[in-house]
Amino acid sequence: MLSPKFRSKLLLSLFVLAVILLAINILINSNFNGTNSQEQILDSKEIRGRFLTILDNFGIEDKLIKEDLSKDKSTDRTILFIKIQVPQDLSIPEVLQDIYQSFAKDSLIISSVEKVKGGRSTLALIKGKTVILRAEFNYAKNIFRNKGSFAFILKNADLEEPSTSSLIESSSKLNFLIRPDSKYIQILNLLRENNKQFSILIDDDISEQKFKLGAKFSEQRIIAVLQTVLKDFGNAVSFVIDEKSDFYKSSNRLVLEKELSKRHIKLFTSSDFVNLENNENVVSSFQNVVENRNPEKGLVILLDEASYLAISPEIEKYKKRGYKILNSSQLL
Repeated sequence: MLSPKFRSKLLLSLFVLAVILLAINILINSNFNGTNSQEQILDSKEIRGRFLTILDNFGIEDKLIKEDLSKDKSTDRTILFIKIQVPQDLSIPEVLQDIYQSFAKDSLIISSVEKVKGGRSTLALIKGKTVILRAEFNYAKNIFRNKGSFAFILKNADLEEPSTSSLIESSSKLNFLIRPDSKYIQILNLLRENNKQFSILIDDDISEQKFKLGAKFSEQRIIAVLQTVLKDFGNAVSFVIDEKSDFYKSSNRLVLEKELSKRHIKLFTSSDFVNLENNENVVSSFQNVVENRNPEKGLVILLDEASYLAISPEIEKYKKRGYKILNSSQLL
């Protein structure tokens, strides 16, 4: 039988142990709840930041975005509410699609209601049962993203190469600058079928004799050769002379200019375009051209196929922001 003294010590020890366990439990719960709360705050901030980044990627200016706080009726929580005025040249479904794709990998429920009439759309981002963010999209009256326009001319592309064929069959708006050559005549139908344009390059490297324009040829021969070129390549958007060629430096250039002018065919030199051909820093050079251009004036960019492929991701980014890619005939 336990002595009264021993039982008193045992009860005291058990009481102290219970107090310690209770304190540990309170501390753990406090840290757990605090961590959850902090995670929730961070999640909300991250979601807001990503949401606003999507709007910025579409070139929607800050003045068209209004942030406010509102009450969630079901939980009585204060949540972020964003109103967005979407420029007229951008569709609301296009923006919503990017939002869906951006948050698809997260454990978020995306609830949206799109109204065809008036174009008003609402959206909610929900985590668990908690609404993190609400947004409302409306079209802005008389507001357009006036970012500027570009056209691309690809020089020295071999139309018979598989990589070039892929570009021909793509949806990209391109003008292929080619030296006249019989091997390309059959491919012209493929260009037309895919809404691609082409221009004729005049330089000293034209290999086929019937298309060759020489610096020392007679005026009659220049006219005859030009007639042959126009017969086989009659749908050319324009002619472009290489300024470094002997033909350009000769008096025969004036003969060509006169004959093309009679036929209302446009003639250019390579310096008439923004030249990014064989540019080792083509991506940064293209970005510099875009950022420093006059939005009121469209630019025609001349470059080789490899350079065009290198800047293709940048082109898509700028298109999303409201820059327009046009056929070169619209700007020449």
